[in-house]
Amino acid sequence: MQKYSSGNEHNELARKLALYLPLGYPNWEMFYRVLQEIEGHGIGCVEIGLPVSNPFMDGETIKKTHELTLPTLNADVVREELIKVRNIFSSRIVLMTYAEGLENFKIKELPYWIYDAILCVDGVQSRNDYSGIVRIFSESTSDLEMEQAINECTHFAYVVSAAGKTGGDLSSQHAYVETIKRLRKFSDLPAFVGFGIKDNKGIKEVLSNGADGAVIGSEFIRQIDSNNFADITEYLNSLCLR
Repeated sequence: MQKYSSGNEHNELARKLALYLPLGYPNWEMFYRVLQEIEGHGIGCVEIGLPVSNPFMDGETIKKTHELTLPTLNADVVREELIKVRNIFSSRIVLMTYAEGLENFKIKELPYWIYDAILCVDGVQSRNDYSGIVRIFSESTSDLEMEQAINECTHFAYVVSAAGKTGGDLSSQHAYVETIKRLRKFSDLPAFVGFGIKDNKGIKEVLSNGADGAVIGSEFIRQIDSNNFADITEYLNSLCLR
């Protein structure tokens, strides 16, 4: 019999998942329904996306979430809604954005208890300015850059499966395996792999290749875009199959 995590019966695989969920997407009602479902499945981390005008690292699926939510948010709304998110979600909350988002939404001014870390894909951020920092590592990251970045990294290291934009295909990407091996020389911080992971098979593949966790973004947005809450629930069930 296939088993999955639901209710309070959280399995180990669910704890190794990070799901990308743009703040307020596609609307506030659905956003909070999905967040509660993520919490109910015992997912270990939610990456709350904060929109910017030029999300150059993202593919079309995630780009359009920026376009939809950007006009609806300002610093006050972000603060208010993130407090609600913290009251619902009991595990790690990572704010994923760009330098523009950090500035526009005044993330430095947020109390540390509201979130656990930021993941910013551009610019230079100081560990002292935020609750925590998740750094991005790829095959092009030099050993020197890797050693410096990992020392400021908290919670986990975000390892991209290969160069490119979000929403790609994992099947032909294995550069992350070597990136994880290189990271291990400098730190035992958990390595979560993202870009191109779509399903339970992909999660188990990266875990078997040395990753400690997996990040799903574009495919989760596609499930939300189906506008069928039962399908979203079933998708979460499928991700957590043991």
